[in-house]
Amino acid sequence: MADVVAPGSYVDGGCPAPTEIDCISVTKVYDFCFLTETRDGLCFAIPAACGTVPTGSVATGTVTSVTCSTQSITPITGSGGFANVTLLVTVMLSFTIKNPAGTTLCTFSGEFSFFKTVTLCAPTGVSITCEAPATAVGPVVIISGEVCAVVSICLLIESVAMVKLLVPTYGFCVPAPCVVAPSPPFTCPPSPLYPPQCPFPTVSPTSGPEEPTSGPLQPDP
Repeated sequence: MADVVAPGSYVDGGCPAPTEIDCISVTKVYDFCFLTETRDGLCFAIPAACGTVPTGSVATGTVTSVTCSTQSITPITGSGGFANVTLLVTVMLSFTIKNPAGTTLCTFSGEFSFFKTVTLCAPTGVSITCEAPATAVGPVVIISGEVCAVVSICLLIESVAMVKLLVPTYGFCVPAPCVVAPSPPFTCPPSPLYPPQCPFPTVSPTSGPEEPTSGPLQPDP
């Protein structure tokens, strides 16, 4: 019985040899780094719509979005593809003010931006992406008609490109059957689930292309 290969934990020596080599289209990560950026002294005017904010009121804040735009990619001479990448990072915030009794007076938004330069492997043709998987806002205080806060952001920055890669594989993934009732009156998934891979054409150095005896048509010489 052929070995069954399925997604899961890898056990050293527990996988059979690949059955084929495929060309796949994937997003390749050329470089990847993380940093923590903390900005303090960020103050935002309380909108008139909030009305009078009584003494003892408290404010809280959250980060609602973080976006990055690439401003420049400056190659580093003789580095083999590394470059200084400058990003404009824009952070959107939401603040809520509650009076001493805990009643919400208002919610309003604010934003700030900053430049950040990092060194990445970034040859010509890559794109720069970023995401913020973790953020924190606090402490938040109300001072002289403003809400002031400290904002911390974990930034993950990547240089990526869509490429074609040759990889050893075990063929197509096969789904496990779902546990459902009743059973359908047909085979699911159908077989074959995917179109078959064409065989690689072979050429004899003396006689030219081999004549296929069966199977799919071969390309013309």
